Amino acid sequence: MNSEIHLKTWNAYQRAWGPIHETEREELLRSSVSDNILYTDPSSQTHGQQELMVRIAQSQQKFTGAYFRNDSFLEHHDQGLFLWTMYDKDGRAFVKGSSFGRFGTDGRLVQATGFFEAPSNKT
Repeated sequence: MNSEIHLKTWNAYQRAWGPIHETEREELLRSSVSDNILYTDPSSQTHGQQELMVRIAQSQQKFTGAYFRNDSFLEHHDQGLFLWTMYDKDGRAFVKGSSFGRFGTDGRLVQATGFFEAPSNKT
């Protein structure tokens, strides 16, 4: 796999965290993460696409309309390091963080780990 494919996968995964319909979120996750994806962040850990769907829905409930943009992408040996900014529904940056991703042989994420300070609930 090359970094262009991994970045495309990451962008689909990241879009799934945004303010979209559940059906679109499910399609984005199916295309970007493995069935048994391991996701962790400072406040949660999930296993599998369904648990990740629930985690994303919780995030959108708490920060309605929030979305992510990549600031940087580094990749080697089927692993990626992503620096990102989270924006509120009005386009204001309110969290900066980084994520580590590990890609499977099919190009989808098998692991995603987020690092960030917990944002306040001001959106």
